[in-house]
Amino acid sequence: MPSLPLKGVFQAMRHHRMTAETSPHALRTTAPVLDCAARLFAEHGPRGLAMSALTRRISAETGADAASLRRAFPTRFDLAYAVVLRSTRERVNGQLAADQPGRPPVERMSSLVRRHVEIGWKHRATTSLAHEILPTLRAIHPTRHREVNSLARVYREHVRGIIVDGLVAGAFGVREPGRAADEVLATFDSLLYWYDPDAGLSLDGLGAIYVDLVLHHHLGHPR
Repeated sequence: MPSLPLKGVFQAMRHHRMTAETSPHALRTTAPVLDCAARLFAEHGPRGLAMSALTRRISAETGADAASLRRAFPTRFDLAYAVVLRSTRERVNGQLAADQPGRPPVERMSSLVRRHVEIGWKHRATTSLAHEILPTLRAIHPTRHREVNSLARVYREHVRGIIVDGLVAGAFGVREPGRAADEVLATFDSLLYWYDPDAGLSLDGLGAIYVDLVLHHHLGHPR
């Protein structure tokens, strides 16, 4: 199955609106507010600070009006959801926009892997937050869960499309492109649990390791 058309993907993504986008003021402050919230969740965990404390800290650090924050994010879960949705959208949008479908599949996959390592490390705390809240989100707010999950599906289909192109070109040697895409994405997530930038391995070096792992181990590209 070929990659989804970018135009259709971006049109679909424009329908995913975060809770905070309710007024011009909220639109002006969404990015710094969610950046601050993401950092506080990373520092204190998803349940480490009460919503009142989060509101107070975010207001003090960003200059956002506290009353507007309370209206936009009534609960800590609303805020966590907005952080996760914005991060997921940014990662998927970035990968889709950077892809060059005219390039050979091996080059496209190599570039995607390197970008994922860099972007994934930047968003590692938010990815961990997503793992925390998505099961609850599925149970109590399936519409929101579908919003996040639909972005993940778009990304999976994009990865699968590159794999299919590689099979057609004779560059990859897998039997089931969908299963291979799932394995590649699971491999990406693993960097959250072992990579330590202070241990001497740069992000560029980490990217090279993951390119080798994905191309040769998961996709059967000959060395």
